[in-house]
Amino acid sequence: MPRHARLGAWTEVLYDNFYPLDLIDPTVEFSIGKLSILDIPGVRFGTIESDPMNVFRRRQHLSRSGGDYYYIPMPMKQSLALKQFGRKAVIAPGDFAVVATADTYQYEQGTPNLLATLRIDGPLMRERVPLIDDLVAQTCDGNAPLVHVFIDFVHSIMRQSNQLDLDSAAAMTPHLLDLLALALTAPVDAMKSSESSVRLAHLRRIMRTIEDRLDDETLGPGMLARELGLSERYIQKMFAERGETLSGVIRARRIATAQRRLIDPTRSGLSVASIAFSVGFSDPAHFSRAFRSITGASPSEFRRENARVIGGSLT
Repeated sequence: MPRHARLGAWTEVLYDNFYPLDLIDPTVEFSIGKLSILDIPGVRFGTIESDPMNVFRRRQHLSRSGGDYYYIPMPMKQSLALKQFGRKAVIAPGDFAVVATADTYQYEQGTPNLLATLRIDGPLMRERVPLIDDLVAQTCDGNAPLVHVFIDFVHSIMRQSNQLDLDSAAAMTPHLLDLLALALTAPVDAMKSSESSVRLAHLRRIMRTIEDRLDDETLGPGMLARELGLSERYIQKMFAERGETLSGVIRARRIATAQRRLIDPTRSGLSVASIAFSVGFSDPAHFSRAFRSITGASPSEFRRENARVIGGSLT
């Protein structure tokens, strides 16, 4: 293929396998672009090897279908520069960052590079990490233990892609998202962003505490205020500014955790009541009503309908 046509062909490959975008070759010497992918439910893993390229997600791309994802680049050889929401981040080998593909962004790869990548369905990510849009375009430092564990897990799945059957691959999704949520809610000094935000730090501490205390039926503004040294009014105000309520967020996290536990094969012997208690509901009947109001099904119905997770493909 003529050299001048290679970048266009590579753009089409990324367009077809990820979402609409534009590429610019900063060297006018583009010749190498290689991609391998692995799909599990809700998540596409990618390994990208390419010459230098600048990637643009533009306003006109947003009107096309199939663009609500969160994209996570993890460079393995050289650094990337990322810009989104007025933030700038440099992602070094061993680090990662999150890009919201439902909005415009730009990243610059000034040298040949090898990347591990994730493309996670937008609703799935927002369900698991409710504050994800506050964490976009901020570098997560690979020296932080939880970040390091998450990246190692991604690489281990990619290494085993040829041995994973569909059911095993499907079982990886909740574990991947749990590790990602932990990495993203790691201590604030694990973030190498130039943006210093007291509000973001407090939100992350609150969400981490909620995750840690979901099984406690007394979890609420009073407990969080005592645990974190914040006022109840301040906590409630932070969620109100996001168009949410603290009680609604706690309930949604409990139901989302219950959903994962109901279809977890290792918990198949647990009763619905036991799972209700494990996520902080003291009354199984209340749990069933709350579960149905969010999912449209009772816990028992949900468990039966999802007894066998089928979906995704390995390529």
